[in-house]
Amino acid sequence: MTSPNPRPTAEQAFARTEERILAAVEAGHEMDGMALTDEDRAAVRRIARGETTGNDEVATLLAAIRDRQPPATS
Repeated sequence: MTSPNPRPTAEQAFARTEERILAAVEAGHEMDGMALTDEDRAAVRRIARGETTGNDEVATLLAAIRDRQPPATS
């Protein structure tokens, strides 16, 4: 006989944790009037999975902003 509520696998538990982290980040941003983009959600997931850090994501974002700006003229 199997348990009516089988214990989730580690992968299932992590997926739920990742979804909770994303939901918390989204809720905080929505309360502040800022919706997350798909790129933002992807960054949150990378951080939650340990694939990168918040500092790495900020550095990547800042580099992208710098690349888009025209050079200053003298």
